[in-house]
Amino acid sequence: MRINSFRRLLCLGLGLLLVLPATARAEVTSDAMPYVTVSDIHGKTIRLSRLIMGTDHLGKVPLSQTLEVLDEAARLGINAFDTAPIYANDIEAKLGQWVQRQQRNDLHVITKGGFPHDRGPGTYESRLRGSREQIVRNIREEVSASHRRLPRGIAIYLMHRDDADFNRYQRVKRAQTPVTTILDALSDPQLRSYYGMIGVSNWHTERVNQAKLAAASRPDRLQPLFNSPYFSLFEMGQTTIHSGGVQVTHADLMNPGFQPGVHLMTYSPLGGFSIVRPGWEAARARALSLQKTQDRYWGHVAEALFHPANARRYARAKAFTQGFNRTHRTTYTLDQMLNAYVMAHPRADFVVIGPRTVEQLRRTVQALALAKDLRRGDLDYLYDGAVPSPVTAKGALLPSGSANGVPTKKSGVEFAVH
Repeated sequence: MRINSFRRLLCLGLGLLLVLPATARAEVTSDAMPYVTVSDIHGKTIRLSRLIMGTDHLGKVPLSQTLEVLDEAARLGINAFDTAPIYANDIEAKLGQWVQRQQRNDLHVITKGGFPHDRGPGTYESRLRGSREQIVRNIREEVSASHRRLPRGIAIYLMHRDDADFNRYQRVKRAQTPVTTILDALSDPQLRSYYGMIGVSNWHTERVNQAKLAAASRPDRLQPLFNSPYFSLFEMGQTTIHSGGVQVTHADLMNPGFQPGVHLMTYSPLGGFSIVRPGWEAARARALSLQKTQDRYWGHVAEALFHPANARRYARAKAFTQGFNRTHRTTYTLDQMLNAYVMAHPRADFVVIGPRTVEQLRRTVQALALAKDLRRGDLDYLYDGAVPSPVTAKGALLPSGSANGVPTKKSGVEFAVH
């Protein structure tokens, strides 16, 4: 039930955040889970939970904990699970074994191929370069191994990188393989029996749109029905966290016409690099340390994420969450606000989540309720501070004479700057 005073203020155009008065301690049930039905041009359909359980970081915890989280995800209504053959500690096979033990036929696995050959630190050679026959051979090597590890089948197969080579983290300048060649390879009878539907991941919009047009021009080509890009309140700068990573922006996902005909399945790898738990400055110090040691996985996270714009976003989100909770006696956490920010975007059809514990998983599912009440003004404010915040860190409403938490001459009141 929304708070009436907030409804009145929203009508006055102050762009205030409205949130259901739930708490992080409330029981979470599967009733909260929304589903999306996806269909191809041939009438094949699949019904997926809007939240998709990512498994990369589940490979880094004890097996008993992994299984506990997977069991709870299924109980909460999650029926789609994202994995990959390169994820930690053979998690793809562990997920396949778990799915096989379940007494249900509505659990769907999403796995990936198209991973470039690793030739050394920051140096990668594309599997999608060459002729149709070469790509078929490269992908068959990957997908046949994944198929053995996933005995209940592969519902969706994503090309996790587009065709590109990298030399010491710098992209090599060369012509890309045409999307028609890649789609023809994925549609080859030698491969298409391994999976139900296909999609892409970390592809730029131009190539995604080209792939959709190419599929529409030939009925024997499989449709790329999904795209899985990076998306977070913490936007990457010129440097990406990992070579070949592609992000979409706040403006992209607020646009209903962005990448038409494709279901967007956003992800963030930050489940493995915590920012919320240690706080911004401690997380930044760790990122700089990993940069100095040239860590192969997280060596670029300092450059990619710890820039001034994201520092301001972190501070705004923290104050926004604290002020709301004090005003409304709720106990939403900062990570719930960050998840709700992603979920509330109109073009975020699916959100891949990465909790490692049952408690984190439940908090993430609860963020669905928070996301329902975030409005465009709230998302704009969290992203760039363009809309006045509804609350300060002290939980007081901003006066009409203030802007973005900074008092103007008219207000005469001192408010926290965030």
